[in-house]
Amino acid sequence: MLRTHCVSMPIPEPFALIDATVAFTIQVLIARHPELLLPPEVPLLHPPPGLRAARHIIEAIRHLHYAIETYRDFLPDTLLPGADDDIPF
Repeated sequence: MLRTHCVSMPIPEPFALIDATVAFTIQVLIARHPELLLPPEVPLLHPPPGLRAARHIIEAIRHLHYAIETYRDFLPDTLLPGADDDIPF
């Protein structure tokens, strides 16, 4: 039996984990603050601090999502996950 001192495993793309974490965070924020589902045209005169913080988190998530999309647009097709996959979903 051949023994080696290191194990090499493929490194998964971290963006799938980031996307799942962001989706979970948004679900938790909406569950705690349903007012986030209101359109932005509906003003709240004095939103509670938790709702203000949730809105800032949602805005940061939008920026993160845009940055990930921009990064993926610059990657060559050979580096994208699933580029050689025949399954369409």
